[in-house]
Amino acid sequence: MTASLSRVPCTVITGFLGAGKTTLIRNLLENAKGKRLAIIVNEFGDVGIDGEILKGCGIDTCPEENIVELANGCICCTVADDFVPALDQILSRTPKVDHI
Repeated sequence: MTASLSRVPCTVITGFLGAGKTTLIRNLLENAKGKRLAIIVNEFGDVGIDGEILKGCGIDTCPEENIVELANGCICCTVADDFVPALDQILSRTPKVDHI
C-alpha cells in the first residue's frame, strides 16, 4: 500500500459456525446509509458458501466485485499470499470504499 492512500476503517466479525455472522453482515449491508462497503470473507471449507450468499444479495452499497473470498481458512498463515493483495485490490478501486 502506498502512503497516498487514506485510512479506511475495518471491522472484523468472528464467531462459531451458525452464530449469525453472515446474517449480521447482510444486515449491515442493507443499512449502510450510502457508505460503500467491501467484504473479505475468510472461507474455511473447500467450497465458498458465505461469499456466494453475500455476492447474491444485490445490495448497491456493496457490489459483487467488493466481496473478496480468501480460501484456506487461516488469514495469519496466508497474509502475504492472499490477505495483503486482497486489501491492496480493494483499496485501489474507484470509487473508493468507505469501510471494509
